[in-house]
Amino acid sequence: MMRKVVSIFAVVVMTMGLFSCEADNVSETEALMESLEDQDSSTGADKGSDDRQ
Repeated sequence: MMRKVVSIFAVVVMTMGLFSCEADNVSETEALMESLEDQDSSTGADKGSDDRQ
C-alpha cells in the first residue's frame, strides 16, 4: 500500500514539474524563431536542404 502511495506522489510531482517548466511567454519564442529564419535567409541557407523534421 505504501509503495502505491509513493509511486502516485512521484508521478504527481513529475507532472507538476513538467507544467512548471512550460514557457510562459510564447512571443519570445516566436521572436527567436523569426530571428533564426532571418539569419538563415541572410546567409543564403536553403530550407529544403535541412534533413531535420
